[in-house]
Amino acid sequence: MSLLLVTACSPSAGTTGSGDKTTAVGSTSATSRADGGDVAPTVNTPLDATPFASSACKSLTKSQTEALGISPDGEQNQPRDCSWKFGANLDWVVQLFYTTVVGGLQNDYNKNATGAYDDGGYFEPTTVADYPAVFSNLVDLRARGTCDLNVGISDDTIFHVTVIGPADKDNCKAASTVASKVIETLKSGGR
Repeated sequence: MSLLLVTACSPSAGTTGSGDKTTAVGSTSATSRADGGDVAPTVNTPLDATPFASSACKSLTKSQTEALGISPDGEQNQPRDCSWKFGANLDWVVQLFYTTVVGGLQNDYNKNATGAYDDGGYFEPTTVADYPAVFSNLVDLRARGTCDLNVGISDDTIFHVTVIGPADKDNCKAASTVASKVIETLKSGGR
């Protein structure tokens, strides 16, 4: 059975792996700003996504896609968006893209401070392989099998993972697993 499906079946909903430690979703080391909003955790070891930003499909190596049980070659949908298929009938999807914007992950925290996620969305800080991350979307489709995760890899760069899978699985755990593999790739320069 593939790692992605095993991960998605994991009973530890609400936690994400971070190396050998596990951080509960919703816990964060962020501090509060004077205006009452939280400050996104600092990226202590920034990663350079430049070689992958325009070809996100290179973010997972062949051995990683094999271990995850997803299609070996991602499909480049747009200049910066890649998707892989998984499942017995390849009817589920993992999507990935990078974005560079002033403030990076802080933008999610700013949206949360304005209440943007309060009306049917979700905002749950976490870490992935010691990098700050947030499970978030303005519309909460997790009960239907869709989970979104933003991972901060520098002050201004994040990558976004969406897993669309079986509704009865922990697709947020699967998104975290994919994100940790992407971080491995970024650290190794794609090797």
